[in-house]
Amino acid sequence: MSLRRPDTAKPKRPNGRVALGLLLIGTGRQAGFAQFGANADAFLASLAPLLAFLIVLAAALAWSGNALAGLAFFLSAVCDLLAPVVIVDLFCRLWHRRQHWALYANVLNCAQWLMLAALVLLLPLASLTVAAGLSPAAAAGLMIAAFALYAMWFHWFTARHVLDISCGRALLVMLAVVFGTALLLQVPVVLAGHTSLDGLMNDVAQDAGGDAGDAPAHAN
Repeated sequence: MSLRRPDTAKPKRPNGRVALGLLLIGTGRQAGFAQFGANADAFLASLAPLLAFLIVLAAALAWSGNALAGLAFFLSAVCDLLAPVVIVDLFCRLWHRRQHWALYANVLNCAQWLMLAALVLLLPLASLTVAAGLSPAAAAGLMIAAFALYAMWFHWFTARHVLDISCGRALLVMLAVVFGTALLLQVPVVLAGHTSLDGLMNDVAQDAGGDAGDAPAHAN
């Protein structure tokens, strides 16, 4: 008698077409979730390139003479990346949804690239509104508001369907993720001696500009 397990006992593998999955989820279609892995390996695989990207950016800041700013930026970015999945893990434990956590975390990691694409797509729209007569400040505010609303909807939609919870609970998860992450982001900023993330980034930009301006003088 064969000791092999029947095929029906094997877990269903995801299709693995992450770009397609992001496109489907980003346009409100639940079928996109089937394109993502739902285990710890898939989560770590999606996390690795994001961490590598952040390390390169932080190293570039440190190389320009802003070691503390580079460290603070790196810690803030990692906090922004990991805080949502940690916060959601608490809800998963509370509502007995631990089996869905890995898929949720994997989708959120990959969604970083979707949010970047959404931001890039909003830039020409902001330019069009300025060309139509809207002030640059108002156009920028409109773009930021549109991006924030889309990001919050994405968090709600993902929590609603991946964790298989009610609309109200998904709203609670989304609000906890947004405000909890915003609060945790202040920790590395304060440790770097700043009062806000904007202040840290402004100092980094000013220092980078100063380094660029000093370059010709050093060359002479």
